[in-house]
Amino acid sequence: MVSRWACGRCGFVAWTRDRSGMSEVTGSHLLAHHSDALSKSDFRVSWDCPYCATAKTAYDTDGAVDEFKSHLHGHATDRIADGVHVADRVGWDGVVRVDASPTGGEADALRAHFHGAAGLVVAVTPAPERLVRTLDERLASWPRRTVIVSTGEYDFEATPDVDFEGLNVEIVELDPRLSPDEVGETVSRILDANHERGERVSLEVSVFHQIVAAFDVERAVAFVRMLAARLADAGGVLQLYVDADADRNVATVLNFLDETIDLTVAVDGDRFVRRP
Repeated sequence: MVSRWACGRCGFVAWTRDRSGMSEVTGSHLLAHHSDALSKSDFRVSWDCPYCATAKTAYDTDGAVDEFKSHLHGHATDRIADGVHVADRVGWDGVVRVDASPTGGEADALRAHFHGAAGLVVAVTPAPERLVRTLDERLASWPRRTVIVSTGEYDFEATPDVDFEGLNVEIVELDPRLSPDEVGETVSRILDANHERGERVSLEVSVFHQIVAAFDVERAVAFVRMLAARLADAGGVLQLYVDADADRNVATVLNFLDETIDLTVAVDGDRFVRRP
């Protein structure tokens, strides 16, 4: 679980591991909204709080800016919610676009965040060993049931220190020549066979780039929409890990999915940020 702050003036939302990490986020964001409250003249820098009567003048520019951001954070503390989850934003029922490389380390924190709060995890990934290591190292305990779907054979030598005994994990190997419809049917069957009523489902799709590269835009769009509809029937969150800058066709498909995607999140260091 994490802490969340939502700006009251715009659609900006940030999540941090704990409340203490939110100070820099709120201070910097509010300063951007109220940059005109900061001025410099006569070798001095001044700030005048837009929320209260506090005003300060100093010679140390960096120190004054830091003090102003800290002061602005004080006005935001009552809007910080603790013990929340990113998926709460969509009521644990929707599609989340994650702007991060599917196979890079940047997305691992968010990947663990979603999977660690679910009872059933289904992950369609080209890097199953990385996913296993991420869950094993970052989670206090594995989900009730984890099904890893990959187009490649799992290399157990890549994770020799992971003890699978006692873990409810299944690794499914897919023929890389399967169509999006066939991949979607496989996922649907996995949901039918493993989902328990009332539990949260976390469905990760990290092969979006491969699907877009292998098939036309229309089929890639249909694949995501069908998965979203299927998961809505079970109740859960579909996460699409994408790097839109890596492929022009990926960006095109995402444009067609604007109405299907409920939330877009980027990873910024140790925090998650909502993108418009």
